[in-house]
Amino acid sequence: MWKMEELDQLAEFVATLTFDSLPPAVVERAKWILRDTVGVIVGGMAEKEVAALAGFAARTAPGPAILLGHGGRTKEGWAALVHGTAGTTLEMDEGHAFARGHAAIHAVPPTLAQAHNASGQEVMAAMVAGYEVAARSGVATRLRQPVHPFGAWGVLGAAAVGAWFKGFEADDVAGTLELAASYAITPSFETAYQGATVRNTYAGMVNRLGLLAADFYELGFRGQRGGLQTSFGEILGQSFHPAALSDGLGQRYEMMRGYFKPYSGCRYTHAAIDAVLSLQADEVVDIDDLASVDVFTYDIAAHLSDPAPKTPLAGRFSTPYVVAATLVNGSAGPELFVPEMLANHQVLDLAARVNVGKNVDFTAMTPARRPAQVILHFKDGQRRECTVYGSKGDPDQPMSDAELEAKFYGLCEPILGPEQTRRAWEELGRIEQLEEVQGTLEILAPVPMHVEVPRS
Repeated sequence: MWKMEELDQLAEFVATLTFDSLPPAVVERAKWILRDTVGVIVGGMAEKEVAALAGFAARTAPGPAILLGHGGRTKEGWAALVHGTAGTTLEMDEGHAFARGHAAIHAVPPTLAQAHNASGQEVMAAMVAGYEVAARSGVATRLRQPVHPFGAWGVLGAAAVGAWFKGFEADDVAGTLELAASYAITPSFETAYQGATVRNTYAGMVNRLGLLAADFYELGFRGQRGGLQTSFGEILGQSFHPAALSDGLGQRYEMMRGYFKPYSGCRYTHAAIDAVLSLQADEVVDIDDLASVDVFTYDIAAHLSDPAPKTPLAGRFSTPYVVAATLVNGSAGPELFVPEMLANHQVLDLAARVNVGKNVDFTAMTPARRPAQVILHFKDGQRRECTVYGSKGDPDQPMSDAELEAKFYGLCEPILGPEQTRRAWEELGRIEQLEEVQGTLEILAPVPMHVEVPRS
C-alpha cells in the first residue's frame, strides 16, 4: 500500500530547497547539466519539424519565454513543450541509468520557461528540485515493456519545478505531484522503433502538463491520493517502490549519478559505438574486407535490430544501422542521420550484415552497467573483437570538460554563430552569479531573432 511519508519527505525537500542549501559539487554538476541540455535544445531546433513547432508556438501563444535557438517568444507552457521536444530530437540529452530514462529534460526546459524574472541561483535551485523529483520517480518506477520513459514519470519533475516557482509549502508540493501523476501520457516505445516522431514530443508534452498541474492545484483542483502508485505502479509501470523517493534525500543527489551522451543515438547503442570506435582506433577497418558484424548486448538493447531504418529517429534506435554508419563514417554524431546517410548503399549493405544478439550475463549487469561486445568478421577468416562494460559519459567514464564544451559548440555554432555560442557558454558557466538570467537567454536566440509575424 502507498506510504505517504516518502512523498511527504520529497515534497518537504522541494519546498525548502534553496541555492544555499546545495553542496558545491551539486552546483557544479547542475551547471554542466544546464549547459549540456541547453546545447541539445539549440541543436535540436535546427530540425525542420521542431523549428515549425517553435514558430507555431510563437505565433499562436505569444508570451515572455524566449525560444532558445529560434528567437521567438511564447507562453511558459509552450516553451517547456518546445524545448522538451527540441532537446530529445537528436537523442543527445543527459540521462540517468538507474531511472532508465532522462531527468534533465524534465527539469531544465520547465525551469528556463519560467526564468525570465529569475536569478541564476533561483534557476539552479528550481532545476535541482525538478531533476531530483524526476530521477527519483524514475528509480522508483519499473515501466512496462511497451512504455517509453519520456511522457511517464517526467511529468512529476516538471510539476515540481512549477510548484517551486510558486513557493508552495510541502503539503501543496505533495498535492501538486499527486495531481500531476494523472497527467502522464501513454508513451509507446514502438514509436521510436518505427521512427514515428510523435515520440520526440513526449517529453515536451508532459513538461507542459506538469506546469499545468501546478497551475491547476493553485486553482483548487486536487489529485488522487496514491496517484503515483496507480499511474506508475499499475497503469504505466509494473511496480513502484516509494522508498526510492526519499532514500538518501538531501545527502545523495541523483544528478551526480547521471550520464552525458557523446553520440547522437539511443543510449542502448552507445556501448556498441564505443566498441566500434575502439576497434577503429586500434587498426584501420577496411569496410570492403568485412564479411559480417556480430553485436552482443543486454536484453532491451538487443531489440534495436532494424537494419534499414527509414527516418532519423528510427536510425537512432537501430543498432545495425548505427554500427554500420559508425564503421563507414568513423564518428557517431547527428551527421549519421541525415537523409543522405540513411540512404547510403554502403551503410545499408553493411547494416544488413550486422547481427544483434542478447547476452544474459550483460543483462544481469544492468542498469549499473550497459555492456556490448562487437565482433568484426573479415572475408579472409580473421576476426577482431572488443567488449566494453559501459559507455563514454557514464559517471565512471566521464566526458572531459573539453569534450562537453566541444559538444556544446558543435551543436550551437551552426545556429548561433561562434561569438554568441562563446558568450552563452561563458554566461551559463557562471549562472549562479547572475542577478537575472534574461540577458543570458537572449544570447541563446539567433541573430536576427526569428520572431514570426502572426497569421491574419
